[in-house]
Parts: sequence; C-alpha cells; structure tokens
Amino acid sequence: MIAEILLIAIAVMFLILGIFLFNGKGSRLIAGYNMMSEKEKKQYDEKKLCRAVGSLCIMCCVMLAVMAYMGYRVDTGAMKEESMLPFALSFAAVIIIAVIAVNVYINRKAKRR
Repeated sequence: MIAEILLIAIAVMFLILGIFLFNGKGSRLIAGYNMMSEKEKKQYDEKKLCRAVGSLCIMCCVMLAVMAYMGYRVDTGAMKEESMLPFALSFAAVIIIAVIAVNVYINRKAKRR
C-alpha cells in the first residue's frame, strides 16, 4: 500500500513538472540545457524543447499511475503478481523508446540550423 502511495506521489510530481514544461516554461529545469552558454542556447527552440521534455514527463506520469493501480490490484488480490511481468517489461520498453524519440525530436526539430 505504501508503494502505491509513493508511486502516485511521484506521478503527481511528474504531472506538475510536465504541465509546467509543456507550457514552455521551466527550461532551466532541463538537465544540460541549463548549463549551456547563451550562444549554445540560441541553437535550440526553447518552446519546442520544453514541450518535448514536458510530453515525456506526462507520459511517465501516466505509466507510473497505471503501475500504481496494478500494484493496488495485486495487493487486494484482484490480480496475480506474475501477471505484472509483461506490463513491467512493456513499461521499460515504452520509457526507453520515448526517451530515444524525444532525443531524436530535439536534435531534428528543436535544434535550429
């Protein structure tokens, strides 16, 4: 039960951060971008960069909320623990694919040429 509460709390934090970034604010929270010089920052469209990272945060929020729900179902006996393995593997795959997709998007669309 405590694990589900912790997952929901983390999901809410991801949601707040995702909404904040998706609105084009909070670029200083993006690792790497905040350490760039002003000359390097001018190479990126800040709004697109924030939207891409915000989308990733919102997706993580949804995945964590689903994982918390499934954990709750296991705790209440409505679902077997073994049936969570396919979801856990797909969860990891979706996160990895999303991170790669956001990285490609940032390098192709958010970077000014």
